[in-house]
Amino acid sequence: MHILRFGSASLVAAALSGCAAAPAATPDPGSQPVPSQTVGVAVSRWTGVFNPKQGYTGTVVTTTRQKAYGNVELLISPDRPNVTRVRLSVSVPVEPGLTNLGWAVHPGGCGSGAPPLMAPGTFPSMVLGSNGRAALDDDIGFTLPGTGSYHVNVFRGAGMQLSDVITCASLRRS
Repeated sequence: MHILRFGSASLVAAALSGCAAAPAATPDPGSQPVPSQTVGVAVSRWTGVFNPKQGYTGTVVTTTRQKAYGNVELLISPDRPNVTRVRLSVSVPVEPGLTNLGWAVHPGGCGSGAPPLMAPGTFPSMVLGSNGRAALDDDIGFTLPGTGSYHVNVFRGAGMQLSDVITCASLRRS
């Protein structure tokens, strides 16, 4: 009977030793640990602030200053170089019949009168709320060149003339 117990105990001990974890590998004493690094993706970012501007009219009368304000941010990721994330918010005076706003990116500074960088219909319009606020957060198939000066015009409805501009933001690369 003792032999049976001894045999069983030997079997259990052998089984348990087979399941034991292997010893941890010890690093070479002359080697240095490799520090982990996080590699960030550089995003090209253009920002601007919409400021009130002097209104234009076709007649010889005193013009009024538009009370519009807001901001714009254009983000271009190296992962998607032909797509720009547009975040635009603007608050404009409420006008009867004005339900949407157009916008476009133009070369040069505000008031330059330069045509937009893309066809006017390619910039999505913004729905104007009853409180005079509009916002856009969308991806568009467009990328600003890395150099140069640019601005964003916000227009009444589908207008694209200087006389339709409600507000403008000069863009700065950051």
